[in-house]
Amino acid sequence: MLKFFQLLDVLFQEHQAEADEEQQAGKPDGPAAHGGQCKAAEAGTQRLRDVINKNVTWEQIERGCRIAFSEGYTSVKLYFMMGLPTETLDDIKGIADTAQQVVDLFYKIPNRPKGKGVQVTISVACFVPKPDTPFQFCAQDRRESLREKQKYLLSCVHSRKIKVNYHDSTTSVLEGVFAKGDRRLGRVIETAFENGAFFDTWEEYFNYDRWLDAFKTCGLDPDFYNYRTIGLDEVTPWDHLDVGVTKAHLVREYNKALEAKTTQPCNRQCSACGANKLIGGPCFDYSKNLL
Repeated sequence: MLKFFQLLDVLFQEHQAEADEEQQAGKPDGPAAHGGQCKAAEAGTQRLRDVINKNVTWEQIERGCRIAFSEGYTSVKLYFMMGLPTETLDDIKGIADTAQQVVDLFYKIPNRPKGKGVQVTISVACFVPKPDTPFQFCAQDRRESLREKQKYLLSCVHSRKIKVNYHDSTTSVLEGVFAKGDRRLGRVIETAFENGAFFDTWEEYFNYDRWLDAFKTCGLDPDFYNYRTIGLDEVTPWDHLDVGVTKAHLVREYNKALEAKTTQPCNRQCSACGANKLIGGPCFDYSKNLL
């Protein structure tokens, strides 16, 4: 039940963002007073945003930044993912292009903060396919590919007003393995712990080779879990768990994603995902204005 409402919360975030920006940006004690704002663009091109069903356009991103700059913001943090399904180098370049567009927008605002420059920070996470999502069937991007894309992104940034942060791909690899793993991975975790793995979310404690040794000791290949495509009719380790959303719905959404076709948010149109059975009826009263 909690997972379902978390999903609904994500769907509402972008549609509520514009109203929040207008309301908060004008407050002297709001986020504008601290000089920064965050935007989750997720992908660098509209095509890829449609693939992941983000339902956000450049016009919406621009509008939010324009309001923020007009009301005193001087920095923006843009969140993206790398390694998304169907991603190309054009999409990676689009991340840098989006950041540059935000920089250029700042200097076009007549009532922007005077005497201050703009700072745009790109924060790029490595995409990890997760169970009970349409991309559970996808293989994760390999470490080598992610590193090459990270280097390419850096080469596409030509302004000192743009800063790039990206995540360590090795931790994303393990996240992908355990996200789609089965009960056999319990032995791997135990073995890694016995060999000294703990506090691994802290960079100074993380040792990737220790985990690879644990997989080898247990006779398991981590690539089996995150570097292969899962068949649409394949029985997965989590199929016996009911989160409300049906597998048939996930397959439909996966096929739509490959064609870059979006699905309306739940508060606009029911997509028959099956989650309404969790609350015993329709998720929304569509006779009301829910936007």
